[in-house]
Amino acid sequence: MRHLFASQVEVLRLGGTMVDGTPQLSWAKVADVIDVLLGVPGELMCRLDLNFLRLGKDQPMAVVAGRAPDRVGVLFCDPTDGLRGGDRVRAVAGPVAGTFELRAIPDIAVGFAAGHHLEVQVVEVTQNLTSYPSGIPSPVVTP
Repeated sequence: MRHLFASQVEVLRLGGTMVDGTPQLSWAKVADVIDVLLGVPGELMCRLDLNFLRLGKDQPMAVVAGRAPDRVGVLFCDPTDGLRGGDRVRAVAGPVAGTFELRAIPDIAVGFAAGHHLEVQVVEVTQNLTSYPSGIPSPVVTP
């Protein structure tokens, strides 16, 4: 199934420090090697399919008035224990751009004898006003 993985993403996890008694939270790239075949710390090859929802498993989008709807889809990747619910993935290469949040625990799709791949629903999160990895600047909205 690895030949279908067209996106390379970095995995971000929420971490915190204390600065003068005040907690500071930030999203930082995971330092572990998650994808052993890729071999880059904190990154993995996957398939981000934003046109696919698993019936009976993925939650439908809430109706939100006054803004564009979130892009929702499914992330497929090799079995790994380095991907957790609550993590975020940011696309660094491939056909999909953006940052997506894993709001559920990844499901293991079981083959005949072992886990074949992981599947998890992803929801796009608000982007920072920085450029995308491809060099295309993100749109800036002025009031």
